[in-house]
Amino acid sequence: MADAVKITGVICTHNRERFLERCIESLCQQTLDSGSYEILVVDNGSTDKTRQICENYRGIKNFRYLYEPVLGLSTARNTGWQHARGNYVGYLDDDATAAPTWFEKALWCFENIAPVPEWVGGPIDLEWEMPGPDWINEELCVPLGKVDWGDEKRFLTRPWERLGGGNSFYLLSILRKMGGFDSRLGRKKNLLLSGEETQFQHRLRAMNGRLYYHPGIRIFHFVPIERMAPRFFYRRYYWGGITDYIMSKTLQDVAYQAITDPEKQEQGTALSRLFKNLIRATGLPGNQGAVIRSRIYLAYVYGWLVAKIKYSRTGGDA
Repeated sequence: MADAVKITGVICTHNRERFLERCIESLCQQTLDSGSYEILVVDNGSTDKTRQICENYRGIKNFRYLYEPVLGLSTARNTGWQHARGNYVGYLDDDATAAPTWFEKALWCFENIAPVPEWVGGPIDLEWEMPGPDWINEELCVPLGKVDWGDEKRFLTRPWERLGGGNSFYLLSILRKMGGFDSRLGRKKNLLLSGEETQFQHRLRAMNGRLYYHPGIRIFHFVPIERMAPRFFYRRYYWGGITDYIMSKTLQDVAYQAITDPEKQEQGTALSRLFKNLIRATGLPGNQGAVIRSRIYLAYVYGWLVAKIKYSRTGGDA
């Protein structure tokens, strides 16, 4: 069976027993022949029932379990591709489920699109535990995981077009060539550091790598109630500021350009934008949603400044 495996699906997980079984089940119920793909769970130092849950799948021939004791999502992802048997490696977030065509459409892209893309992915739909509050607009759905570039299969060519790391397939050869993901970035325990996929995208595009989007490579990312509270976004954007500063320093040898759609950006200079958000964040009478979004923006700025100060004090140790 191992020799017939074409594509590997990796689930990196840390203490997510609440979601893991439904995630694995979605990969057991795929339209692609089970002999052509494998499911690889990388247990990143879990202390809950993750191992016991995976033991229930030991009888499935295309299922494997690995334990990675060094905490960090990037480390777990690197462990995944380093042990993959397929020539193509996909990653699925442990709190998500994949559409039945997930493997089939990804394999089709690699085998039929020319030139062959190095990175393939698709839409990420949000699966809300309960309806979200009105102040969570389209922009704030992005840090919750949402990706949607429409119903057309195509290469992503605009700088701000991205693929979500939790719904991505790569050529195994390109992961080897680039050394995988930067372990200085990515989730570590309860820290909301991220950016390893974004950094990888910058590095890949700097060497003329290609991203391909297929609407059939679809996943459904669960949004629990606790992620609908302002405090989650304050914390998430604070770490986003830290991430972006560190990432910019790790990309000094690459033509770094923020992956941001200019049409969705607030107009004016950075200073004027900061001033406007400081005023709105005071809670003056008006739209409460605008107050929350301004505070979220300021949390990002604060995180960026904290990283800048700490980075300079440590002599550039990210």
